[in-house]
Amino acid sequence: MSTAKNPAPHVSQLLENLQEVDLLLNIHTALAGSSPGRKRNVEVLNKSAVVLVVACWEAYVEDLASTALKFMIDDAKSHSIFPKLVLDRVGSKYSGQHAWALAGDGWKKALRDNFSEVLAKTTGALNTPRAPQVDELFAKTIGLPSLSACWSWPGRPQASAVKALDDLITLRGSIAHRVQHSKSVHKKSVTAAVELVSRLAAKSTNAVRQHVHTATGKFPWNRITFKGLG
Repeated sequence: MSTAKNPAPHVSQLLENLQEVDLLLNIHTALAGSSPGRKRNVEVLNKSAVVLVVACWEAYVEDLASTALKFMIDDAKSHSIFPKLVLDRVGSKYSGQHAWALAGDGWKKALRDNFSEVLAKTTGALNTPRAPQVDELFAKTIGLPSLSACWSWPGRPQASAVKALDDLITLRGSIAHRVQHSKSVHKKSVTAAVELVSRLAAKSTNAVRQHVHTATGKFPWNRITFKGLG
């Protein structure tokens, strides 16, 4: 994944986080070598890397939504740039005397509070960032419906990308909860996971970028690419 002159902060953070995965893979190579064949006593590194890749994806999803919301709030002269779905959700919580909390710039705090509430219910500690949770987060906070609809690239239809992410998160859960995972986790599983998350991140960043531009008339960050793919 590559970025232009002014990379989005959430992308820079994801790239930095994924370097930790590279470190585990480097340790794997140092211990077991790079020649073909089954490697013994290093599978724990692969398992740790899978858990870390999903953690990187979780953090990225939260950072992307937060960065987009902040840009929209800071740039907006009024709440009207937000879609009806978001405004109705926020407004339903403020009636009677509570409605005064929306006066002046109060709507900005209300939108931030809404983000925290939705985040806790979707990508919080007890949940995982599969496609439905990701879609819900972005729909209810910045009004972007079905972010996962953009998750496709040559050789990988959208349904396949969604399933690959679902399988990765399921694998992470199995490793985290059982420790002794029933199936072997190979190094190639880790590299495939890194590529999947990187492609999803590139696609998501550009889709959210366009959504924010449609709402505000400004691009919040430069478009990014993954090996030439938007």
